[in-house]
Amino acid sequence: MQKLFRCLTIALIILLAIVSAAAAESGGYIVRPAYDLYPEYSELYFTPHSPDTVLLNDPVPTPISLADLPPWILVIIGLTAVTPGIIYTTKYLSAANLPLIGGFKRISDKNIFQNTSRKAIYECVKENPGVQLADMERSTGFSYKNLIYHINLLKNFRKITSSECKNTERFFENSGKFSPEERAIIMHLKHPCGGKILATIARYPGISRNEISTRIGISGPSVSWHMHFLLHDRIIEQEKEGNTVRHYLRDPMIEIYQRYASIIAE
Repeated sequence: MQKLFRCLTIALIILLAIVSAAAAESGGYIVRPAYDLYPEYSELYFTPHSPDTVLLNDPVPTPISLADLPPWILVIIGLTAVTPGIIYTTKYLSAANLPLIGGFKRISDKNIFQNTSRKAIYECVKENPGVQLADMERSTGFSYKNLIYHINLLKNFRKITSSECKNTERFFENSGKFSPEERAIIMHLKHPCGGKILATIARYPGISRNEISTRIGISGPSVSWHMHFLLHDRIIEQEKEGNTVRHYLRDPMIEIYQRYASIIAE
């Protein structure tokens, strides 16, 4: 993209030089003041031209040629002239899958992993299911903006997928390897407090919220906050016993939890 930007900048400078040369040679376009062009409208739309109207007489408006315009106005004119052509040409070359300036070409399913950075990010997701952006930054050393760019491409080509857990987006290989239930378990296990709460409920079925708070050392409201998401994702269930609410792993989740708990803990 940087090469493409540099080439477009050079093309714009060349165009600007041609326009300026043509303007100087031909005299350019002449911009004339509107006074007295249409006398019938002068009094209606313009302040009458008299010695009292200082702003209109000092200085007197003079014709301006294209060559007299400031460079930034010429740049705007040039951009306005060439932008449609650049967009059309880029779309045409991309649709035809032809190489563009500086080797830039359309990304396809066949060549998406030819970019080494993109391939490294994909391998990071593949080897660390449920990884989040902050973890990928530390693991790969890529900047946040670079990660977002490649992740969006990988998602668009359905190489990876993402799920949200506790206001955090986590990423998985999109090969049918993980079911929605497995992704949910993995995401909660990846969270330090969520993993501790799951481990405690799995070890002590029927445990209450206060008992969980005491065992793992976090406040009752924090436990309730995490349990809200565990209940929402249908990982745990509650049973009321008198004034006490008991918590259990749901039957379908017990086997999944046992399968991934040791792997995530490593």
